[in-house]
Amino acid sequence: MIKDDLNSHIDDILNALGDDLDIEIKREDIEKELSRFIEYGVPIEQAKQTLIKKYGGQGVFSSSEQSSERKLISDLQPNERSVNLLCRVISVNPKEITVKGESRKIFYGILGDESGTISFTAWSSELDIERGDVVEISNAYTREWQGSVQLNLGDRVNIKKTDKEKLPESAFEPKTVKIMDLRSGIGAVDVTARILELNERETEVDGETKKVFSGILADETGKAQFTSWHDFNFKEEDVLQITGGYVKSWKGIPQLTFDQKATVKKIDKNKIPKKDLQINKMPLFMLVEKRGALDVEIEGTIIEIRPGSGVILRCPECNRALTNNECSIHGKVKGKQDLRIKLVIDDGTGAITSSINKELAEKLLNKKFEEYKKMDEVTMIDDFNKKLFAHRINLQGNALGDEFGTSLIAKDAKLVDFDIKEEADKLFHELEELV
Repeated sequence: MIKDDLNSHIDDILNALGDDLDIEIKREDIEKELSRFIEYGVPIEQAKQTLIKKYGGQGVFSSSEQSSERKLISDLQPNERSVNLLCRVISVNPKEITVKGESRKIFYGILGDESGTISFTAWSSELDIERGDVVEISNAYTREWQGSVQLNLGDRVNIKKTDKEKLPESAFEPKTVKIMDLRSGIGAVDVTARILELNERETEVDGETKKVFSGILADETGKAQFTSWHDFNFKEEDVLQITGGYVKSWKGIPQLTFDQKATVKKIDKNKIPKKDLQINKMPLFMLVEKRGALDVEIEGTIIEIRPGSGVILRCPECNRALTNNECSIHGKVKGKQDLRIKLVIDDGTGAITSSINKELAEKLLNKKFEEYKKMDEVTMIDDFNKKLFAHRINLQGNALGDEFGTSLIAKDAKLVDFDIKEEADKLFHELEELV
């Protein structure tokens, strides 16, 4: 059984048990016992009922008791079960994964209704749906993945093709938006932007070699990644109106995806002059709300030098930081030394973390890596605090969001001088206006 399916059944058990039991129930204990039942061939519903009774639960789980009410995609939240949808298949693609050393075929893609879109994963080797189909889905469940809600189609799901007129094309009229407004689940969009970067690669889809185009596009409000599954014959620096694209996000960074069903028009380049495409300076509360963004600038005060700062070891293969001389991917390796500073930055509206690499750290601290390698940890962290703590900093880079919050991977950094008296006077006047 796939891990996500097992997690869904564990959630069913915990929900049936409720929060008012006298004993503390550990999720890993239920997982262990449920896995053992499955290995012995006990039907999954019977196994769940047995565990509910064992731990003193009064509620009885039954799939027939679940609501058959249809939900809109825009209303879905993480960790919902028995989800019922009426939606159109925007895209569907097969994927090979490895489970317990064995290759397995699953499917992933995007579903949409009149309220928005959602990415899905189907944990099945067979999925009889195609792009454009309108389907009724029951007994699906949701998870949070990289900051977005994802729909999972497990072994209990029921998928039925239905009349396409139940969800006509007119329900998917694209919304005209700016780049800064792109977010996962917004539905079909109409975007006008300039192509800043363009890359071409070949991939295999259903046994057929297909060209895929990707890169970065921008307007005066920000930048986003894009993927085009059709050759629209556009080039770098072209200004395009793209109607009928859909948005996915990875850790808060939006990606516009479109294919031959979209309309792509080249328009006058003066509609979006290149001089207007500056790095977007953003207050931290907005960055936290968006969960991430591509190529942004922030400014705030360093309020903490976090643990994990200093001389560290990295994997020579993938550059990941090592824990106890082990890489999470490549295992035990001989690490290479590096310098890293992890900061917490606050601008009065919000706070984020940031990771500063060796080159930027040397620039900020005005001291070379070789000198820090000779210091003990206490002396080194003390030097970091003296030079950085409570100072204002300007950072540029990509911001990523996950379950731990929003973090900016800095591409450039500089300390900012400011007049404390001037700032205090400014704050005093602002407070006076509020009284």
